[in-house]
Amino acid sequence: MCFSLPTSGDLFNAKQGKTEPSMLSLVKSISFMGPEIAINVGKPTCQIIKWDGLNHSWKRHGPEDNIGCPSKFLIMCLNSIQNALQQDVAFSNQWGRPFFANEWGLAFRNCYTNGKDVLEIDGDDSNVEQIAWITSAAADTISMKEAEGISFDGPFLLYLVPSQEKAYKVRQVCKPLKSVGIHTVSLHSGAAIDHQIQRLKSCEPEFIVSTPKRLLALLSLKAVDISEVSLLVIEGLEAPFKGTYFDAIKSIWQFISGNPQTIVFCDDVNSSSISVHAKSAGISCK
Repeated sequence: MCFSLPTSGDLFNAKQGKTEPSMLSLVKSISFMGPEIAINVGKPTCQIIKWDGLNHSWKRHGPEDNIGCPSKFLIMCLNSIQNALQQDVAFSNQWGRPFFANEWGLAFRNCYTNGKDVLEIDGDDSNVEQIAWITSAAADTISMKEAEGISFDGPFLLYLVPSQEKAYKVRQVCKPLKSVGIHTVSLHSGAAIDHQIQRLKSCEPEFIVSTPKRLLALLSLKAVDISEVSLLVIEGLEAPFKGTYFDAIKSIWQFISGNPQTIVFCDDVNSSSISVHAKSAGISCK
């Protein structure tokens, strides 16, 4: 079953008799996202929504202007990742253009630099270029802060994934950043917990890639402190957000003392179990 797509002038099909788009209800269900959210980054339908505290409602805004070119350090990180992956037989994809020219990445950087959270609803799985941009942007922030004399006592980036396979994929993308001082630890049930505790203590990683269940186990043992995490990436969510995976993520959130920027990859419109949700949003079911 299919429904009409929103237009650039009526992104949420508000003119079709829908007073409150269910996309905003989708945002409300993710309580840990901030007051400014970019939806469908890099797409023609990209939209910024902002919370209006006076009227207690979400307001739609158009995409904001680009704030300039990526730093040389960020481009160097992207090039390092791309060059390494092209030599890795596990990654069969060949990229026809540099990662730093990726449209999603450029749009993401604009949102990230402006302090906006990101909600991607095209699917619950990120691609290699998206992972490269997220991790390179995080590495760039660490580099700039350290140049200002700011040090980090705990992980800067927490990347939550639903499986060991995805954890491996993300870690392989992060691996080339070790040459610029970014250490990544992958946590999942495929390795002994004692070994992972030792890894956390030995390298004090800037990035943690983990399945929620294993991270919760390590948090219960006080093996890692994620209280100062600045960037949280969540993959594998399905809307409406429920189930053990989402419950574990909410439990993990309690260990973070600040309000990190959040990036969520969720499968909102492609699941048959939420066809009613898609219908009320006026978006196309694929």
